[in-house]
Amino acid sequence: MKTIALYDQTCSLCQETKRISNKLDWLGKVEWISLQEYEKEQSLFVFRNEDLRKELHIITPSKKVYKGFYAVRRLLVLFPATFFFGILIHVPFIERIGNPLYLLVAKNRHKFLRKNCGNGSCTR
Repeated sequence: MKTIALYDQTCSLCQETKRISNKLDWLGKVEWISLQEYEKEQSLFVFRNEDLRKELHIITPSKKVYKGFYAVRRLLVLFPATFFFGILIHVPFIERIGNPLYLLVAKNRHKFLRKNCGNGSCTR
């Protein structure tokens, strides 16, 4: 079973994250599913729609859920090219920097993506 990554298919940052991750996923360990599709299916986990749109969510093969910075950190360990960086950001207390930084980027993605966010999805 693969790790499932839930992304917002209407968000330019999410689409770019998926595109780059797919290039790094040489071993095919991650399956990307749009949260719009996930919400339609009968799924093992039920998430609030607002939560899914705020942060990246992943579900591991062992059914553990990670979100936001912790999801990105987990994904980086799965990709051969980013494995060592992924391990490096597992250092104790790094989440004190990583999590607020992730939340800042996620909350302000519309500011970073003005040119690539024509449909307004990044303002949510």
